[in-house]
Parts: sequence; structure tokens; C-alpha cells
Amino acid sequence: MRLLLPWCLLHSSLAFHLTKRFKSTDLKPPARRLNVKQSLVQNTPKDDIDLQDLRHERIQISSVANDGFGVTRRTALIAASLSMCTPTEMANGKSYSENQSNPSPTVSLRTKDAFGKTVTMPLIAYSFYKTPPEQAPRAMALALRAGVRHFDLATDYANFNDIAPLLAMYLGTGKIEWDFEHEKDELLQILDDTEKAADFSMKKKSLGRKQRRQDMFVTYKLSNSEQSTDPSSTRNIIRRLLSELGTPYLDLVCLHSPLPGSELRIATYRTLIQLQEEGLIRSVGVCNYGLCHLKEISYHNLPMPTVNQLEISPFNKHEPIVQYCNDNDIQISCAAWSKLSGVSGPQQQWAQLSELARNKNVTKAQILVRWALQKRYACAPRSGTGSKIERVAIAENSYGGVLNFSLSDEDMKLLNSLDISYETGKLGRRDGWKDEDVTGDKWDPTEVAC
Repeated sequence: MRLLLPWCLLHSSLAFHLTKRFKSTDLKPPARRLNVKQSLVQNTPKDDIDLQDLRHERIQISSVANDGFGVTRRTALIAASLSMCTPTEMANGKSYSENQSNPSPTVSLRTKDAFGKTVTMPLIAYSFYKTPPEQAPRAMALALRAGVRHFDLATDYANFNDIAPLLAMYLGTGKIEWDFEHEKDELLQILDDTEKAADFSMKKKSLGRKQRRQDMFVTYKLSNSEQSTDPSSTRNIIRRLLSELGTPYLDLVCLHSPLPGSELRIATYRTLIQLQEEGLIRSVGVCNYGLCHLKEISYHNLPMPTVNQLEISPFNKHEPIVQYCNDNDIQISCAAWSKLSGVSGPQQQWAQLSELARNKNVTKAQILVRWALQKRYACAPRSGTGSKIERVAIAENSYGGVLNFSLSDEDMKLLNSLDISYETGKLGRRDGWKDEDVTGDKWDPTEVAC
């Protein structure tokens, strides 16, 4: 019986042998991307295949070993280029540690786009939730300068028309259309330092429009009022968004909440799947879906969503939903946290979070972002530009802003122990619903409209 090793364990072993066999000066990334199966078995390079595909292979050690346990240089370089398991591999018992000193900025989603390419998503986005329209263009400009390449947009955020021209300009020309001369030097230095910190593991500055678009990840959420049984209605919305952004596709389109009811959400979801097959959308997701909503998709024989974004924090880890998502290869994403520090918030647990932040000399928001990153959750922190603290937070809460510290096993254990099932009804978050939808403190979108 051949020995099968989990990919993460195999990667660790290969990386160990790599350090022995090659000098550090030789460790340069391959000039070309490789076809996974050919490179591992035949070591034959091939263009246009994303290295992230490697995470979706079930690799047998007999397919990799060439001379005893020795490996070829190219194979070892591929192994060294990946740093961890996907969330599903973790859920299936693969080797994984939440204590990561250098976590990857991206995750490979289960889905492949209409052209058969794996969709790779930056784990940390910038969300325009609650960003006033008059502040939105400046927020977009500062985030782009800080190296943010994943933006969380939505009809309900009521600021798309204010940021679309700036994002379209960047995608088209590579220029950030903003007068940075009026920004303080201190802020610009923070933004530039943050971008540089992330640059070692992110792609370098793009030279062409096509590559620049590939480096960007655009998430859009359809509002409850936009969910429809008429496919042409949904199709027209997506085409309008593409036109305003000057892009041929959106990377991820989600239903903002399950509140409109079964008929509307299933009909809209089915149309989004069709648009994905046509190449207008690369992946389809949902937001604030509980077990009943997710199982409903399976009941209708539709592909499971790629992402489920919901309110997840150390104070409410939604473990049953997370487990179901892991079992079905659905990437978990944390919504923008809101009012956790309020009078009705989890005060004792918030105090413990505050103490940990003081010890690390970082903000509480940075702890939450780093917690999500080490859990391999995507997250979408938000901020405005009305104050210096808010402007700096755009950089601090990005990928490059949380690389100067890590959370130890003890830190993660502490944070994971703070779960008190803190319901959305207490948070004051109105992200996919309105005040009149919330029926009390115990209300939670994952448990309604089933």
C-alpha cells in the first residue's frame, strides 16, 4: 500500500530538504508558472497555469520522489512557494497551525472560472460599508496606495457611483487619480511602508492592463431589492457594473443576505451561476447565510457558493456554520466588525482583547484582522477618512499592516475562548438589512427566512 502524505506535511518535508540541497542565493522563483501535474511528475514547465492549482492536487509521495526522498530543484521550488493548507484541507485533518509568523495573503477558492482557471482571492479586503459617499474616493485612493487589491463593494453601501470612476481609472491606466500633495507626509509614509511590507508576497506593480486587472479582486454584493425571479434584471445589473468599472468580469458576486426569502434568493443565485458560466462573474458567493440557507442551495441541485461572509469574531465564531462551510469547501469571510466596543458589547471579553492589543503594541482591529488571517478566514475591515485615526487605519488593517506581529498559540487560544455567541441583534450592524428587520437582541440573519 502506497504511503499518502497530507500536502502540508509534504510541503514541510520538501522545504526542509530544500534548505539542505540548495544555497539560499539559488532560491529564486521560477521564471514561468507551471502545469502542476507535469511539473511534479515530469518536471516539464508550461505557461499560463496558476501555481495556486497546486493546492488542489492530492499528491502522493511516490509521484514526487525521484531519487530516494530527493526531489528535483524545480519541484522543491514549487513546494517552497506555498505556505499552508487551504481551509478545507485543514478541516479534513491536514496539518495546519493557527500560529503563523508569515501567513499567505491569498487563498485558492474551490471554484474555477469559465476559462478553467483557479480563482485566487486576497484574504484581506477593504470594505466600503458605512463609508460616507463624500469620503469614499479618498478612501479608495489611500487603500490603493497602501497596496490593497481586494475591494468589498455593495449596492447597499450607497457609494459605488463615487468610487467607480477612480477604480476604473486605476484598472485602465494604473494611475491613482488623487491629489496626494494635499495629504500629510506622515500618512503617505505609512501608506508606502505598508505597501512595501506586503510586496514580498504580493505580485509586483503591474505593467499592463490585463495583469493589473488580474492582480485586483472586486467583490460586489447585490442588495435584497435587487434579488429577482427575472434573470434579465440580474443580468442587466451585472452588465451595468461591468460598464461602470470598465472591466470584463467581476471576481465575486454575492447575495447580500437571505432575507428576501427562498424563491427570490434561489432564482437570483441560479442566474449568477449562469453568469459565471458565461464568464461575466468568476465566482458566486453569499453573505449572512446560515445552515438552512446553505442546505437549500444543495437541495435545489445548485453548486455550493464559493464564499460565505458573515459576522464572525472571537465573540461569535459560528462554529456549526464554519464546520459546514469547511466540509463543503466554502471559504469563510468575516464581515466588517461594528460596535463591539459599545455599552451593550461583550465588555469583559473586549477588555481581554484590549489587553492583548496593548501587549502587542497594535490596535484591537489589527488583532481581529490578524486573528482572521491566521484562521485562514477572509475579512473585510472598513474605515473612513474623517480623522487621522481612520485614515491610518486603512493601512493598519490591510495585509501589509498586520505583518509586524503575530499571534502565538497562547494568544489564539485566548481569543478562541472569548466566544459568547454574541448575536448580530446586539451589534447594531445593518449590513444587508434595515432597522425594521431586526426583531430584538437575539436576532441573527443566519437564523431567519429559512
